[in-house]
Parts: sequence; structure tokens; C-alpha cells
Amino acid sequence: MLVGEIGIQNEIFAEVEYPATLIFIALIYFICKKYIKTEDIESSKSYYNGLKLKIIASIALPLIYIFYYGGGDTMTYFHDALLLQKAFWRDPALYFDFLFNGMTENGVVVVWKSYFKFRQIGLDFFVFRSDERAMFVVRLASVFLILTGGSFVATGLIFSFFCYNGLWKVYLLFIEYYSVFKKQLAYTILFVPSAVFWGSGILKDPITLGALCFLVYYFHSLMKRRKVLSSFIWCFVSGYLILAVKPYIFNAFIIAMGCWMLSNYLVKIKSVIFKGLIFPFLLAMSAGLIFLSLDAFSDKTGQYSLDKVMDEAVLVQNDLKQDYYGGHRFDIGSFEPTVGGLLSKAPIAIATTLYRPFIWEADNIFIMMSALESTIIIVFTVIALFRIKLHKLQGILLQNPLLFFSFIFSLFFAFSVGLTTANFGALVRYKIPLMPFYLSMVYILSNYTKVPLQEKVVISPKTLVT
Repeated sequence: MLVGEIGIQNEIFAEVEYPATLIFIALIYFICKKYIKTEDIESSKSYYNGLKLKIIASIALPLIYIFYYGGGDTMTYFHDALLLQKAFWRDPALYFDFLFNGMTENGVVVVWKSYFKFRQIGLDFFVFRSDERAMFVVRLASVFLILTGGSFVATGLIFSFFCYNGLWKVYLLFIEYYSVFKKQLAYTILFVPSAVFWGSGILKDPITLGALCFLVYYFHSLMKRRKVLSSFIWCFVSGYLILAVKPYIFNAFIIAMGCWMLSNYLVKIKSVIFKGLIFPFLLAMSAGLIFLSLDAFSDKTGQYSLDKVMDEAVLVQNDLKQDYYGGHRFDIGSFEPTVGGLLSKAPIAIATTLYRPFIWEADNIFIMMSALESTIIIVFTVIALFRIKLHKLQGILLQNPLLFFSFIFSLFFAFSVGLTTANFGALVRYKIPLMPFYLSMVYILSNYTKVPLQEKVVISPKTLVT
């Protein structure tokens, strides 16, 4: 069966898809039974229920792209990765050159690199040839296409499984500190509809969401000095994946990470007066280190580095006013590419990312589902603010470093996405990295009176998995 848009169509074979999908589902369950161990029945039930949802989403997403959209970026990733997979069997040297070097040659991007070699072995050429970040996904997907025999769905399952286990790590991290909400946190982390669906298949999103979650979990392990070597390796690999695919996520993590470390020290200070005096100094020092770190990574973060993000935000907001976005576009208003101009749009940019689309802005079933999810988030946010009172928020966040990290990451990430996203279709996908952190934070804050006293301080409870 030929699928995809004209010019970049792919042939999918049922005799490959059905057995490969079943084999990899069985393999995933075998790996889970052997290596994923939980300390109680409730955690085990949450894990496997979430895994079932993820597998369903991994099968549904490509079917929706095939039969509803008739194409799209996941089909294009599959098209380009399939070319590499075929090159592996016909010219291994050519394949490994692209696998390790991408479209670069002697450190320079060459858009038509080895074009004639691909023609000589009877293959098409890459749609994503001018996008190195998309080509990274293509190169990664080609490895799994080789393992799955060219299966579209089975390869997407591997991406999804990586993402899901990252989310599981974040779930374990939250219940380490807030075990009283073990059941509820499964809904805010493992069962969030947008994260379940868009964190599946051959897309950038499952890579970056999974990598972010692993990075947060193992950075916490480093702070607690647990399994230092393996935690460092996981942090390095996860950070590399984020920088290779969506570096602006790393920017938000770096800033939130500095605040996380800061709050870990502040929580140990007993004197409220001394804490109030030292906080501005430590915050300024932390901010300075953060900006130095971001500057050091500016060659990796590309258009999302600090010196380019202002111009990029203005360009995107001007672009979104064009007619080709149709009914999916939104406009946060014009602003100048200055610090003051960006900060003036901070409230609306953050609110747009966190709480839109609104129900009356939905014009198809998928945007409507996201709008319903946004409505629930608004309700829970209002409940949280009503219950804890705004003037108590700073004290609670500083007493709970994980919540403080979630708060800073969510706000900075929402600010970045709101400024540089042009339409609701993209917004729904781009914001999923903040969902498990923001929703968990909001739920815990709204029920903070139920947190046992011993869980309101920094503790080091027993490890939940082996």
C-alpha cells in the first residue's frame, strides 16, 4: 500500500507490519517483566496501564497520519529513514557515512551530499536534507528500521517505549517525595492524553520528552550521589539527544536546574531572616552561571541561543499573521526584539502555552481534545491558587525543591514556546515536555495540606526500582 503525500510516498507491506509490530510488543513486555520492578501492586498497575495506552497511541498515530491527514512529518521521517535503511543493504559505507556525519562533509553542511550515489543505487533523496535536526531523527530512525525490517509501526513503538520509560522515571521521582499521591500522579504524568499521543511514533517529540525526563531523573540522582557514573552517562546521553533535536528544551532545563540546586541549599537553612537575606545573592550568582552555561552551548542551540531568540520570536510572530496558517493561527501581538519587548509579552505567552487553545478556538477533533485538556488545566490551576493563597506560594516552592524546579521549568519553557510558536497544531505538540511537571506541581499544590509533615522536607527515601 502506498501512503503519504505525492512525491514522498512510501510503500507499506502488511506482511512486514503485522508480524514486526506483534514481535516488538511481545519484546517490550518481556523487557518490562524482566527489568522493570516496582515495590507494590499499585505502582505495577499504573506502569502497565500506562504502557498499554502508549502502545495503543503508537499504533493509532501512524494510522491517523495515513488515513486522516494523508501525510505529515512522521511520514516524511519514515520516507527519509527508509532511504537510509535501504542504503544500508545496498551500500553500507554510504549508510554509515550518513549515520555518523549526517549531511555534513568536513564540518560543513552539504545539502546535496552524495545525491548521485543514492541515484546510482536506485534510491530517492531526502526531503529533510536542509534540516540537520530533522535529519538526526531520520538517522536515528534508520537504525531501528533495520532492526524492525522496515516496519513503520514497530519503529514508532521503539520511540514510544523510550519516551514512556522516561515518563516512568519522572513518576518515580515525584512519588519518592510525595508518595501519598501515588495514584493521582500516575494521571498527571503517565496518562496525560496529549503526552501519550504526541509522545509516540517517529517524531521529534517522543525523543525529546523521553530524554528530558531521563535527564531530570538522573540529574536528581547526581545531586543525591546515587550511582554517580551511570547517572552521569544518562545525563550526557539525554542532554545530547535534546541538543541534537530541540535545544530550546535544554535552555529551559539549565535555568530550572540552577534554581533546583539553589533551593536544595536554601531548604537546609533554618533561619527565615537569613534565608530571605541570602536568597537574592544566591539567585543572582545562579543566574550568572546559567547565562554563562547558555552562552557556552550557543553553538549547539542555534536559533534558540540567547542572542538569537529575540529576533526569532519577532519573525515567527510576524509570520503567523500570514493567510496560510488559516484558522489554526493565533497572535499574541507585536513586540520589539529587545529584552523589554519580550518581557512585555511574557504573561500572554505563558498563558497561551499553558491554557490554550480554548474550547471556542477548536475547529477539528484533535484541537478540541487539546482544548478540553487545557480547560481541565485551567480549573486545577485556579483550585491550586485558591487553596494555597498566592502569598504562600513562594514559601511552599522554596521548601520543596522538586516543585520549585517544576515551576521554573514550566514558566520558562511556556514563555519560550508561546513566543516562537505560530499555530495551535504546533502548540499542542511543542508544549508536552512541560505537562508532567506542571500538572504534577499544580495537583500537589492544590492538595498540599494532605502531604504528611515528613514529606514536606527534603528527604532521601528508599529507592523504588532496581
